[in-house]
Amino acid sequence: MDKVYIDNSRQSQTVELPKYGEVKLIVKDGKVVQYVVIESHIVSKKEC
Repeated sequence: MDKVYIDNSRQSQTVELPKYGEVKLIVKDGKVVQYVVIESHIVSKKEC
């Protein structure tokens, strides 16, 4: 899995990227203040 590293003056955080989905970074004054990871799952046609 790929990762995104977020560094700031207080701490470093690692965000693992989902296989399918999205990562939303909330930025204020050039700094990441919040992040949201939404993981999606693919449903195969056989399961429908």
